[in-house]
Amino acid sequence: MWTLAWIVTAIYILATATSVTGCGFPGSPSHAEVQFRPEGPIGPGTVAIYSCERGFERLGPAQRLCNDNGTWTPAGIPFCVLNVAAGKAPKQSSDAELGFAQKAVDGSTSDTFNPETCALTQRERDPWWYVNLLEPYMIQLVRLDFGLSCCGNNMPVTVTVRVGNRRPDRVVNEVCNKYTGFIEEGRPIFLPCNPPMRGAFVSVHLEGPTPLSLSLCETFVYTDQALPMERCPSFRDQPPGSTATYYGKCYTFYNRQPMSFSQARKFCSERGGTLVDETNPALQGFFSWELHRRHRVLDSTAQYWMGAIRDQRSSWKWINGRDVKMSFWNSSSVIGEHDCARFDGSQRWLWSTADCNSKLNFICQHRPEGCGRPEQPPNSTLLSSNYEVGSEIEYRCNRGHLLIGPRERTCLQTGFFTEFPPTCQYVECGYPAPINHGTYNLLNGTKSFLSMVAYECEEGYRLIGQNQLVCDVDARWNGPPPRCEAVECPPPPVIANGDFLMTSRTPVYGTSAEYFCLSDRFTLEGSKKIVCQATGRYDREPPSCIDTNTGGSGGRVKTQTGAPPAHPIDNEIPGIVNIRSDQPPGIDVPTLKEESSSSKTAKLNLGGIIALGVFGGFVFLAAVITTIVILVRRTQNARRHSPDSDTDSSSSETGGGGGLNKYYKQAWENLRETNRRSSKGNFRSTLGEGMRDGSEMIVSDAFAKPGGEKKRHHHHHHHHSYKHRQHH
Repeated sequence: MWTLAWIVTAIYILATATSVTGCGFPGSPSHAEVQFRPEGPIGPGTVAIYSCERGFERLGPAQRLCNDNGTWTPAGIPFCVLNVAAGKAPKQSSDAELGFAQKAVDGSTSDTFNPETCALTQRERDPWWYVNLLEPYMIQLVRLDFGLSCCGNNMPVTVTVRVGNRRPDRVVNEVCNKYTGFIEEGRPIFLPCNPPMRGAFVSVHLEGPTPLSLSLCETFVYTDQALPMERCPSFRDQPPGSTATYYGKCYTFYNRQPMSFSQARKFCSERGGTLVDETNPALQGFFSWELHRRHRVLDSTAQYWMGAIRDQRSSWKWINGRDVKMSFWNSSSVIGEHDCARFDGSQRWLWSTADCNSKLNFICQHRPEGCGRPEQPPNSTLLSSNYEVGSEIEYRCNRGHLLIGPRERTCLQTGFFTEFPPTCQYVECGYPAPINHGTYNLLNGTKSFLSMVAYECEEGYRLIGQNQLVCDVDARWNGPPPRCEAVECPPPPVIANGDFLMTSRTPVYGTSAEYFCLSDRFTLEGSKKIVCQATGRYDREPPSCIDTNTGGSGGRVKTQTGAPPAHPIDNEIPGIVNIRSDQPPGIDVPTLKEESSSSKTAKLNLGGIIALGVFGGFVFLAAVITTIVILVRRTQNARRHSPDSDTDSSSSETGGGGGLNKYYKQAWENLRETNRRSSKGNFRSTLGEGMRDGSEMIVSDAFAKPGGEKKRHHHHHHHHSYKHRQHH
């Protein structure tokens, strides 16, 4: 049976090995779209083509191919990322030849060193460069485009990239990645952070045995969790490059059409936005840097409205009604002079008051319009095509895969979906365990997650346990395999004047019982053999043993497997077993004989004699106890009538005719006399007469005589002599 099961398993392995007809969904990164060529079901030869949404840059393969074995090549999924370092605030350990730190994030790069576009430090020990991203990002990859080669004489150096939120010049942030080797001019180096690291500062450190110069033509810091400007509202009259994003909000800087405070407020409101109505140290730093970057060459003293006004109680409030609890007024500002507030370029973009009717530039803030296309893991289905703010998306994994992570995600006002995307993990169980006298069937034709296997037993066997199992999340079937046990029939019926022999000790499927009669005087009528079937019943009725003399049979006796019934059932004689299945053939069954009446009478007489003897013994014992009690009481009375309280007790033992010994002796003599005369007269009267002779007691006087004679009272006075001792 085991050999057959393994043959079936081997055939299934060969069948499934050649049944792969296609690939699952190859997976898609955030902000990307996948198209398939040719269109239709994904099968061997299908090509997946990736394209990123506007504003994102693709890192990784643009195409992937479905192979005959159901896998995609190349194995990696591309990324659609944003460079969040462009235009941010950099700094380096020193400046050399006008190679300022800002040139490494100005958006221009070069294959060769160019002092117009590349940053450069002086030759020094362990030079460094860093960029302040102004807000923390989840950094995935850092690309470094070096300018000058480093270093001569085949001397390798070490480049270390660190990410964190602490001062990067102190070398305390965590290491994202390292590169040790030679630096060639114009050759980029890619250093991924695995896993991605969160931080607002990204720093580059150059380490070598001698003083070195660090030259960076461009630095790219990539993440797929940044809000692109392309998701912000755009208008035709909006100046190019006027929008920046920060912490899930869009900020548009209008510097070509100055307006009064009320006009600027209305302008932003009509476009679905508002003037800046909040602040914190990080946000103030963002505005200071953006305004500095936009006006550091021209009009560095520009002014921009902000959404803060003074109320009638001289308290500053935001235009949304909340109090201004944190402020960044410049030290020379006269707070009480005007009722509106502005970003003042002449004061390094700190706050100043302004006349509300003045014509100033302004900043409108907006919420993003949507979240963009979310990430879709391999072997999954995305059940949504609406990615606007407030919409929900749902993931489902292909058959055989387990969803790990959130099933649903929601697009927030910040332009990001809630939580991280899930993954679909392939789960496969081993082949089910074969069972004796049974087989199994893979209902789904697979052994992967949620696949089912059904067990069944051969004919004549019943299944014990679960008949179906499921492949669970731990790559195991969700229970032990069942077992097949042979079907049992009840014990073969017992027939009168006959017995049987079985081919096995228990009446299981296939067992036969062969009947025979217990005496030659009986003849077997019917099939002498019955067989236990798969239904748990025998294939036919048992035979009967027919008496050759009378032509009758004792019938069939029902086999009794439990305790005997409390009362006789039909056709049963209580207390009599007239059929025995353990008698060997050829022995006559004994018959019952009725006892004679004389035997019953003899048994009855013997029982009566025993009962009378027991009763007589009890009466005799009662008489003895009564006599002893009376003697003790008479002795006590004699002592109470003694003339001398100091009389020695020993005198009663020596006096004639008195004392306790006298009564004991007389009592035993009376008892012996009673035993001699018990057969001649009445027990009570004889005992009474014997006591009358010696002890003056009349036991019979305690009972009334026939004829209504009254009880007589006798007064007997006994005089005993006592010896008196003189007391001196």
